[in-house]
Amino acid sequence: MKNRIGALISAGSGHLSACMAPLIPLITAGSLMKLVCLLLGMTGVLSGSTETILRVIGDTPFYFLPVLVSITAAGHFGADLFYSVGTACMLMMPDFVSMMGGDAAVSFIAVPVVRTTYAYNILPIILLTYLIARLEPAAAARFPKALKGTIYPLLVFTVTCACGFLVVGPLGTIVSMGFSELLTFLSVHAGVLAWALFACIAPLLIPAGMHWIFVTTAITQISTNGYDTGIMAAFMIANLTLAGADFAVCLRTRDKEFQSQALSAGIVALLSGVSEPSLFGVCLKEKKALRCVMAAGALAGIYEGIVTIKCYVYSFPAVCSILMFHGPEGMANLWKAIGLAALSVALGFVLTFFVLPKDSAGQAFDRSGPKLTPDEASQG
Repeated sequence: MKNRIGALISAGSGHLSACMAPLIPLITAGSLMKLVCLLLGMTGVLSGSTETILRVIGDTPFYFLPVLVSITAAGHFGADLFYSVGTACMLMMPDFVSMMGGDAAVSFIAVPVVRTTYAYNILPIILLTYLIARLEPAAAARFPKALKGTIYPLLVFTVTCACGFLVVGPLGTIVSMGFSELLTFLSVHAGVLAWALFACIAPLLIPAGMHWIFVTTAITQISTNGYDTGIMAAFMIANLTLAGADFAVCLRTRDKEFQSQALSAGIVALLSGVSEPSLFGVCLKEKKALRCVMAAGALAGIYEGIVTIKCYVYSFPAVCSILMFHGPEGMANLWKAIGLAALSVALGFVLTFFVLPKDSAGQAFDRSGPKLTPDEASQG
C-alpha cells in the first residue's frame, strides 16, 4: 500500500513538474519584476502609472497561470490544445469571475455551484486537461461524422467547462476548506502541532493553488481582529525554507544551468516571497530537497507554535516584507518573526545540504532522463 501511495505521489509531482517546467522562465520574470517593484517602492523611486504598469507586468504570469498551464498540460497529456485553452479561458472570464466572487447563490441547470476562484490556480486546469485528453478522443470515435463540425464541438466544450466549475474546481475548494477547519481546530486544542503540520504541508498547498483559502482566512482575521494568528507566519516558513533549500541545491550541483536556476529561485523566494520558481523549478525535480523543506517547515512550525507570531498587514511574507509582523505592542512580535525567518532559512539550507549526497552532481540532478543499458540501447 505504501509503495502504491508513493508511486501515485511521485507520478503526480512528475506530471505537475512537466506541466510547469516550460513556464519557469516566464514565472521567474514575473517574480523578479515583483521584487523590483517591491524594492523600488520601498525607496520611493516608483510611483503613479509607471508603478501600476510594472506591477501588472509582474502579476500577469501568475494571474493567467491557468491559461498558460493549459497549453503545457495539453502538450504533456496529448489533449486537444484549443479545448484545453478554451476551458481555462472560460473559467477566467470577467463575468464568471465576478459571479464566483459575489455573495449570491450560483447554480447551473438547478445544480448548485461552489464558488471558487481560478486565478493563480493550476491544479483544476491540469486535472481538466487530463480529462480532456482521455475523454475527448473516445467521444470523437463514437460520434456521428455528420455532426462533428457542429454539435460535437458544442457538446465537448460545454461538458469540459461544466466539469471545471461543477466538479474539479469545487473539489479543490472543499479539500482546502477541510484543511482550514482542521487547522482551526488544532490551533485551539494543540497550537504547536497545528503550526508544525501546516508549515510542513504548506509547500504542497501552494502549487495546487489550495493555499488561497488560508490566505483569505488570514486577510479576514486581519480585517476583523487587526491581526492574523499564524497563517502568514507559516507561509513565511514555507517561502524561506524553500530559499534555504535552493541555496543548498546550488552548492551541491555542478550542473551550471540548474545551479543558476536554483540560485535565482532562492533569491526570489527569500526577498519577495514568490515560491513558484523554487517549487516548480527546483524542489519538484529534486524530491529529497522537497522532503527536507517539509521537515524544516515542521521544525520551524514548532517554534512558531511556542512563541506565537501575529501578522498585522497582508503581503507576500519574505525578508523585504518582514515589517508586516510589526504591531502596535512594540518590537517583541517583530523580533520573533525575524528569529523565525532566520531559523527557517537555516533549517532549509542545513537539512538539504547534508541530506543530498556529495556526488549528486552527476546523479540526483541529472535531468536528461533514465539511462539505457547497452542491451536496451542496441534494441533501439
